[in-house]
Amino acid sequence: MGRRELPVDHTVPTRGALAAALRELRSTAGLSHDELAARTGVPATTLKRAASGRCVPAWETITAIAEVCYAHQELLLELSMMELGTLWKEARIAERGRLQNLRRPASPELITTPGALSEALVYFYERSGGLPLRRLRELAGGAHLLPTSTAGRIVNRQALPASRQQCVAFLTACGITPHFVQRWADAYDRIIAASRTKAWVPPSDVIAALTILEDAERLRQRAAAHEALRMSDLHRGSGRAARLRAQEVLHDLLTEQRPLREIRFVERPRRLRPRAA
Repeated sequence: MGRRELPVDHTVPTRGALAAALRELRSTAGLSHDELAARTGVPATTLKRAASGRCVPAWETITAIAEVCYAHQELLLELSMMELGTLWKEARIAERGRLQNLRRPASPELITTPGALSEALVYFYERSGGLPLRRLRELAGGAHLLPTSTAGRIVNRQALPASRQQCVAFLTACGITPHFVQRWADAYDRIIAASRTKAWVPPSDVIAALTILEDAERLRQRAAAHEALRMSDLHRGSGRAARLRAQEVLHDLLTEQRPLREIRFVERPRRLRPRAA
């Protein structure tokens, strides 16, 4: 009499649901672990671990089990693979725990930067269960469409797809419907075209800072001949008369560059020193 099988571990509910489905599949086929191992070529220890609920088995293991249990029953096999595929994806998502930390992407028509597109691709990858790269390559149509190394760079946010065709292959492998694949591919084309043709424009705050520096340099050069003007006199001269004189000279220097009505000087209040007791 064989050793009794341990109960399914439901610590991670989605993983436990997948294990229970695999056990039911084997039980319905009336096969023991050893018999299933002999027919699938998968070690019995691997089959037992796959149905334990303590880990997520490889997709190849699930496929082998289903094909043996539903031999010569194509319709049942197809339905079973759809159900197992959903359970496997949910178990992978729970085990990886990364999807919950990613932001759901906006509509592809609102995506305008390479960074936002890269983030969306990673989201779709994790939503597919974080497929092993070899499985992702197969679903994409082969290495000629999506090499494993390229897929790795995309999911690690190190690069975008090299072409529209590769973008379509990646999204298709992640289970995106054809309609949305085309919309995201259009977003890819738009972003790549913009990144190749758009000239670099400094941010407005950088432009403002450069303008201020240029004005300050011109003022310094023009004020060099006016020994009576010291910039420190504008705020802390020897007295009010010195500050007013410095402001008048500065008005004269800036008249050509700025209208007088744009220049404002504020008299700082004097700080009162505490009297000694």
